[in-house]
Amino acid sequence: MTNIRTVLSYNMKTRRKALGLSQIDLAEKTGSAANYISKIEAERQFPSVEMIEKLAEALQIDTVDLFSLANQKKSRILQEKSLLIERISNEIDSFLSFSQ
Repeated sequence: MTNIRTVLSYNMKTRRKALGLSQIDLAEKTGSAANYISKIEAERQFPSVEMIEKLAEALQIDTVDLFSLANQKKSRILQEKSLLIERISNEIDSFLSFSQ
């Protein structure tokens, strides 16, 4: 079972960083304090419906996207792909070193 705070935190933080926003920037755009944004991202606070709507607007996404698991799954797939490519590259390097 997935924790809704974890999903919100992950999607908020990922989107904020993708837009090049700091927590202070996001706080200014939503009319809140940076420590409040920090608490949401740290899963210590859960925003009101009104704040969720402000966050989505500031992050330029649909409100429901803040609660989507698709972003997390996509991120995990990309991480696994990167690890696999690194392992294959290391194996090739080892093979080539051994062959010489």
